[in-house]
Amino acid sequence: MKIGVIGTGTIASAIVTGFCTKKSGHEFFLSPRNAKKAAALAAKFSEVKVCTSNQEVLDNAEWVFICIQKSSFDALNELRFRKDHKVLNMATEMQLDDLKNRIGKTELLAHVVPLPMIVQGFGPLLVYPKMPEIGNLFASVSDTLYVNDIKDVRTLQLITCIMSPYYMLMHEIAKFSDDQGVEHELSVNFLHSLFSSLSRRAINDCDLVELANDMTPGGYNEQAMNELMNNGAIAAWRTALDKLKERLEENL
Repeated sequence: MKIGVIGTGTIASAIVTGFCTKKSGHEFFLSPRNAKKAAALAAKFSEVKVCTSNQEVLDNAEWVFICIQKSSFDALNELRFRKDHKVLNMATEMQLDDLKNRIGKTELLAHVVPLPMIVQGFGPLLVYPKMPEIGNLFASVSDTLYVNDIKDVRTLQLITCIMSPYYMLMHEIAKFSDDQGVEHELSVNFLHSLFSSLSRRAINDCDLVELANDMTPGGYNEQAMNELMNNGAIAAWRTALDKLKERLEENL
């Protein structure tokens, strides 16, 4: 496939790297906007070409990935999309109706939410509406999850914003272990295995409250839960998501 990428930020770079590392056989045509990242990708992968303009990207592409910030949305109005283009919107604050009005009728138009771990060839990919063709395209680099309602996409998209807090949580726990004299590499490897196994355990048991309450009364696990809840640490995660939801709704 010939894939054009409008906007070459962090997510776009991760997608291109993930596909190229997997030797997908696709050709990528990148916009020149982020020249440093685009040039780095072209230097690393022979199947990547940096174009002189966004229009050149479109002229070479079958699939088009829209990966731009809200401040650049108006730039799409000046571009000539073809009816046979297959367009994937990856811009968080861009609504599909707005995008359609800007680019005209295309063969395929969908909202897609990739995550940074796609660079390593795994992780969820949210797709709305359901189009198996998209799942086939991304099969080698992600796990496609089809969503029936764009509101659900927005909700799940907000949840992805806990990635940085999640890593900071792991960092704080590792620091505690370090302070007790445990070798840092051992601490980190233990945490990776622990958190990974907690997720795997939850796959077959969706009752997360039941899993959380699976602890010995009066034990250390219960004390840890009470300490965190009494200090508002658990509720703070929900508060953060509510604030993110307010921000997104204001910007749509």
